[in-house]
Amino acid sequence: MQRILSLLLGSVALMSLAACEKEEPPVKETPLRVNAAIAAVVNGEYILASEVELEAAAQGLMEPGDTLEIEDPVFQQILDQLIDQKLLAQEAMNLGLDQEESSRHRLQAARERILGNLLVENLVAQQVDEAAIMEMYNAQTELQQLGEEVLVRQILVSSQEEAQGLYQQLQDGAEFAALAFNHSLDRVTSAEGGLIGYVLPEAMSEPYRSVISRTSVGRVSQPFETQVGWVIVKVEDRRQEEPPTLDETRPKIVQFLTLSEISKVLKRLRTRAEIQTITGEDTISAFEDGTLEGLPEADPEDGEPADTEANDTETGESPATETEEPTE
Repeated sequence: MQRILSLLLGSVALMSLAACEKEEPPVKETPLRVNAAIAAVVNGEYILASEVELEAAAQGLMEPGDTLEIEDPVFQQILDQLIDQKLLAQEAMNLGLDQEESSRHRLQAARERILGNLLVENLVAQQVDEAAIMEMYNAQTELQQLGEEVLVRQILVSSQEEAQGLYQQLQDGAEFAALAFNHSLDRVTSAEGGLIGYVLPEAMSEPYRSVISRTSVGRVSQPFETQVGWVIVKVEDRRQEEPPTLDETRPKIVQFLTLSEISKVLKRLRTRAEIQTITGEDTISAFEDGTLEGLPEADPEDGEPADTEANDTETGESPATETEEPTE
């Protein structure tokens, strides 16, 4: 910074000297531009544009990694929120709230949570890449037991007599879609000529499953009774079930791989760490009683380590008490 300042001052001096020698009018100074990375300055503290983008992404207002133009209303919306947040934080510090014991614990917990999130982001960036996602997708696709999808239409009526009458009309050449449109009680499918769409028979309840499985393409089933009425179905097509696309499964794969990496890291860290937990009694009494290995026993009255007597005994000196009088 000092070097830059010296260069600037030197440049100004040279320009002034040249102006005096040539008797030219003074050069008009160009105003300094604020760093574009700084979105706002609140009582001397910066808010960076990158912070605005991170918060916008966290709120789902933009995709992570994208840029947010300053003119975008979302940018100003998030910036106002961060300004308010910084003002509140500054006021809390002015009041000394950050120095209270409970506040320090909460701030430490928040710091640890953020650091943990940063580690997760780092793991995702390094380990959960496109190659890992594609490898998992291919492995899952190979393991999937894909069935046969069937394109089905249906007519739903309330009585067996009506169903038999419609079935006879179909046998005589009536159009299935027209009868479904005019007679089916299922208003969801009747507008589409009774079209249910492609279904997996094994995913349907009985008797649909059995009827659809044994009905050939282009054929109409005999009327059969269900819980909601009498049904006639027509099978129009059969095809092999398509596996889900990569885009459809990507979120689940990313989540699985991320959790897997976190599990590996935690297992490694726990193996290396020295961890002591307190159970069966409250935390304070456990510390006072010296039940944690390596902690000195504490005096129950003043909380100070109670090993003075032991040390004096080792040196051969008797500990003094408050009631002893000095010897004349």
